[in-house]
Amino acid sequence: MARTLNVAVRGERNPTDDPENPATCPRLRERRRQETRLEISRVALELFELQGFATTTVDEIARAAGVSSSTFFRCFTTKEDSVWGPDRELETEIVEWLESVPPEDINLTGIEAFYERSLQRLVTSSEDTRDRILRTRRLITSDDHLRAAAFAADALAMCRISTSVAERLRGLRSESFARLLVESAGVASRIAFDTWVRHIERGDDADLVEIYRTTRTDLRKVVVT
Repeated sequence: MARTLNVAVRGERNPTDDPENPATCPRLRERRRQETRLEISRVALELFELQGFATTTVDEIARAAGVSSSTFFRCFTTKEDSVWGPDRELETEIVEWLESVPPEDINLTGIEAFYERSLQRLVTSSEDTRDRILRTRRLITSDDHLRAAAFAADALAMCRISTSVAERLRGLRSESFARLLVESAGVASRIAFDTWVRHIERGDDADLVEIYRTTRTDLRKVVVT
């Protein structure tokens, strides 16, 4: 996803950052909400690493992040979501694509392109973001409850996307076909991510997007054998 940087002319106020501009208010609120979510997530991860997931409470996370418990729950549904949640941007992009193309043009290659874009966002994110993702993965692999929650969240996201695909393909393809489209792209993405993490933790150079492309090729080899 493209990112833009608004730079104000020296001595002038950038109108996109003017809180008195009515059109700016929704953007400012969303930006502040995202900043709050990021801070809560950062603090939650630190506390989970320090004292364990099970013994850390939402009140402790909220207090350390400088927010109220009600603010925490406006940002995250559960304690688990504060460190692990579905890629909503991926879901939104796929749904918008489904609505914009004829059903006969909905195929595995098209859905894979969105999973690749999701991984590309990770590759191009800041060093801090990548470090937090790696720390989160280590935490999840070391905690049975978090691991189960991550699998459940991933499964629910897959179900939502599969349902959207099945609705667009109704009368043209079966529900199982729609589910296979989504889950094939998704499982290749998960395998590629795990492979990439193993390379990174060994200190190897690794291109996540290229690993995903190779994994997709391997998937097709498996299907035709």
